[in-house]
Amino acid sequence: MNVKTTAEQMRESIEKLFKDAGYSVPELLIYIEKLENEQEQMAQTIKKMRLDSIRKASAEAGMNSRLKDALRE
Repeated sequence: MNVKTTAEQMRESIEKLFKDAGYSVPELLIYIEKLENEQEQMAQTIKKMRLDSIRKASAEAGMNSRLKDALRE
């Protein structure tokens, strides 16, 4: 299930509820959009942090093997 599709479906459902109720609360849609943006930013930050962690671990592993080689000599 695609998250964007689900968010779009939820927005359409809320708009239908607004229409059925005869009034709307635009602040709710703005709040939902803000949450979606924050979620996207958080997902990008997590992805970046994971890549940084992998790079750091591989760099440390490389230094450890060089140190081991130097100690063997």
